[in-house]
Amino acid sequence: MDMDEAFSSIDLVTQCLTDKKRTAKFEEVIGRIVKPGDVVLDSGTGSGILALMAARAGAKKVYAVEYDPYIAKLAAQNVAENGFSDIVDIVVGDVRNVNFSKDTVFDVVIMEMLTTGMIDEYQVWTMNNLHKKGYVTSETRFIPQRQDTFIALAQADFSNYGLMMRMVRHVWEPHCTIDMSLLTKTELLNSISFHTVNPLSFDSTMTFEAQESGTVNSVYITSETVLDEQTTVGDTAALNAPVVLPLEKDVEVQKGNTIEVLIKYDFGGGFRNFNAQVRKL
Repeated sequence: MDMDEAFSSIDLVTQCLTDKKRTAKFEEVIGRIVKPGDVVLDSGTGSGILALMAARAGAKKVYAVEYDPYIAKLAAQNVAENGFSDIVDIVVGDVRNVNFSKDTVFDVVIMEMLTTGMIDEYQVWTMNNLHKKGYVTSETRFIPQRQDTFIALAQADFSNYGLMMRMVRHVWEPHCTIDMSLLTKTELLNSISFHTVNPLSFDSTMTFEAQESGTVNSVYITSETVLDEQTTVGDTAALNAPVVLPLEKDVEVQKGNTIEVLIKYDFGGGFRNFNAQVRKL
C-alpha cells in the first residue's frame, strides 16, 4: 500500500471543495478579477477548483501548484475531465521555494492557504517568496488581498464528558461549539496584506478593559479574509474557524479592570509556537 496516498489530505481538500459559501465567493471574485489573456498562479490548488474557475474566466495560462503528489494527481484528472489541460498546468512543488522561469510574472495570484490568524498555514511564507523572486509586481492582482485577525479574552468551559480537556478548540459551527463568554471587546490583532513582503513572526502587547467580571482562561481569535474591495469572507465550513486557545494561567478579573496581553507566534508555525501571556494591571 502507498502510505502517502492512504494518509493524504484528501479530507481537507474535499471539505474546501464542498464549502459552498467559501467557494462561491472565490468564484465571484475570480470572475471579476481574472481577465482574458491573464497568466494566473493558483497556489495550494487542492482539487483544482479555483484554477479551473480562473481558466473558465478566460486566463491564458494557469499554473496550479500542489505540494501533495496524490492530491496533484487528482487535480490533474479534474483538469483533464473538464477539458482545460491546455490551459491549466499542475505543478507538484512547494511555493515557499519553488522556481519558475526567470521571466515569469503573474497577472493574478490566487492563494487560499489560510487558517485563522495564519497560525497553521504558510501563506505569508509563500507570498514572500513570490515577491522576493519577482514573480509578482505592483500590477499583480491578489485573491485574497488581505487577512484581518481579531482577538478577545474569554472564559471558556473546556470540560468534555465530565473530563477536563484544556486544549486548542476550533469552533466550527454548528457542531464544534464550546460554552464560552467574552470578557472583553474584540480588537484587531493583525492585518496582513499580500501585496508586500511580511515578517514571518508576530509580536505585540495589547491592553483590554474587562467588560464583565470572571476568569480569563483563554483567548478567542477570529479572522476575516478580504478577497477584493467588494467581497469578504469570514467563518465558513472550511475557512477561518474561530479558535479558542487556553492560557497556561487563569486570571481573575473584575469589570473595569485593565488587562495586558502579550501575543507572540510564527506564521505557519502551528499552535505549539503560539504564546499568549495575560496579566491584570
